[in-house]
Amino acid sequence: MIVEPAGRDEFLALMQETYGSAMSAGEFDWWFDRNPAGPRVLNAARDEDGTPLGALSMHFARLDNGLQCFAVHAVTTPAARGRGVFSTLELHNEEAAAAQGARWALGFTNPMAGPILVGKLGWEDVTSLRIWVRPKRPWRKRGGVHATALEQRPRRLPAHHVERDEAYLRWRYADSPRPYAQSGAAVVTHATWHGLSSAIVCEHGRGLERALRHADAQIAVAMVNPGEERRFLLHGFVPTPRTIRFIGKRLSADAPELPKRRDAWHFTLGDLDFF
Repeated sequence: MIVEPAGRDEFLALMQETYGSAMSAGEFDWWFDRNPAGPRVLNAARDEDGTPLGALSMHFARLDNGLQCFAVHAVTTPAARGRGVFSTLELHNEEAAAAQGARWALGFTNPMAGPILVGKLGWEDVTSLRIWVRPKRPWRKRGGVHATALEQRPRRLPAHHVERDEAYLRWRYADSPRPYAQSGAAVVTHATWHGLSSAIVCEHGRGLERALRHADAQIAVAMVNPGEERRFLLHGFVPTPRTIRFIGKRLSADAPELPKRRDAWHFTLGDLDFF
C-alpha cells in the first residue's frame, strides 16, 4: 500500500464513486487551500498498481489554546475493506498534523470510524454534543436560505472553542461558496438533515430569530452548549435524543490532557459544517 498526497480531481472522483455525490471544485479549493489556520493535509492510499483505495484529510483549526486538527472527509472504496486503509491514512495524517504544530487531533465521529479510532488508534471519548430542534414550516418539503451580506465580527467564547477572529470569519462564511444569512451575531444556512428541510444555526447570539426568517425549512437545528439552554428554549428549541460523539487524541507528549466535561467545550454547527 502506498500513501501519498491526493489531488483534487482524484479525491472528488472517489467521493462521487463512493457516496454518489461530491463537493464542487470551487468548494474543494476554498475548504482545503484557503483555510487560514493551516495547509492542506489530504492523503490517498493506493494499491501497488496505483488503484486508489481511499483518502482522508486533516483540517486545521486554531482553538483558544493553540493549533489543533480535525479528522474529516474520509472515503474508502470497497476494495479497501479489511486492509487497514483507514487506519493507515489516519496515523499518517496525525504525524503530518503534529509536524505542523497541532497539539490535539479532534473528531466528530460516526459508528463506522469511532470504533477504529477509539478502539485501535488511541483516541479517547471526550463528550457528547446534543442536537436541539424546533418546528418551523412543516409543509416546506423543499427550502433554502436567502443569502445576505456577511460581516466579520470577532467573538470571544467560553471554554475551548474555534477562534473567531476576522480572518477566520471571512474565510468561513463570507468567502465560502455556500449561501449563508446573517443577522447580528447569528448565521444560518440550509441543509437536509435526516430527510427534513432544515435551517442550520451555524452561529448564534443576538439576531437569531431574524436570521432564521431568511431560511425556508421544515425545522431549525442547533447545537446548544451548557449555559445556552434557556436562550434556545425561549426561541422554541427542544433537545432531541440525537447526539454527536466527540473524540480526541493528544498528538504530543507535552500536549495537555483532553478535558472530558461537556462544559469545557463550546461548539456550533458552523464549526465544521456537520450537515
